Amino acid sequence: MSFVDTQLHAALVRVLAGVQHDVLRRRVIALSNRYRCERVDDSTPGMSDDLDCLAYAVVRMPATCRALHAALLAADRHVVSTFTTHLDLGGGTGAAAWAAAAVWPEIATETVEREPAAIRLGRRLADGEHVVAGNQSAPLAGARWTAADLRHWSAHRQVDLITIGYVLNELSDAARRDLIDTAARTAGTVVIVEPGTPRGHRRMLDARDQLIEQGLTIAAPCPHQAGCPLVPADWCHFAVRLPRTELHRVLKDGTRNYEDEKFSYLVATRAPAHPAPARVIGRPARPKGRVILDLCTTAGSREQTVVPKSSNSYRAARSTTWGDGWSGQRS
Repeated sequence: MSFVDTQLHAALVRVLAGVQHDVLRRRVIALSNRYRCERVDDSTPGMSDDLDCLAYAVVRMPATCRALHAALLAADRHVVSTFTTHLDLGGGTGAAAWAAAAVWPEIATETVEREPAAIRLGRRLADGEHVVAGNQSAPLAGARWTAADLRHWSAHRQVDLITIGYVLNELSDAARRDLIDTAARTAGTVVIVEPGTPRGHRRMLDARDQLIEQGLTIAAPCPHQAGCPLVPADWCHFAVRLPRTELHRVLKDGTRNYEDEKFSYLVATRAPAHPAPARVIGRPARPKGRVILDLCTTAGSREQTVVPKSSNSYRAARSTTWGDGWSGQRS
């Protein structure tokens, strides 16, 4: 487990003390069905009471935290800026606060969330916990929550960073556009994460077009500002692998000790940016004596690059993974 996995797991164990697992499991099943269907239903939000929030925190929060962490690492790598103030919109129980503190230990996060139960649990998870990065530690007890419905929310201050994680699928088309416009006016950098599905990809493309119209530069994952080169039957997404705890496996009827979280993401900024020369958008193939990389390029095209064993780039290609930047060497 990474440091953020370990400490988030410890916080979850603490808040789950005394909760009956069979009751929690029924909520987990309902939550999983809602997530798979990407269902939008404002009258029955996914975290409307304490048990819903606990179910989400156990089975979804570690995965969303890992995906957000990957997107924020891309922002740290490709945006030339100092991130000290952070608004997380629709942040639920605080996955983005944990992820951001792991990348920038001193960052101050305010989570905007409409469900009181999610706010209560987020505060309980954060209370007294620290996310440690290198030799530094950041108290999550310093994270703040603001109760607000994003459909009627307006920003009251400028911030360095806004994150919108797994939220766009819960909003109407008009509400999504309003939220993206507000984020673009409020933050120097906007990071969006959505499920790694065809619908998630389409929502990401709409947000991408909107942010470019607002004058922001796409820093990641795209290495260009042109239209997406993928055909409609394909979609851009990535994956992170995270460990499953024993409780997680029991609640989800899982047998593996890990799971892969597939996600789409976008980093857009008004700060100076240096996008990757190319992005690996599929799992590299490694037949004998060569590596085959599926790339999105600075020209706005999709290309396949074959790196033979005789190439000076072969060792770098062998260690390159899905989602990495590529310039003839891993980046």
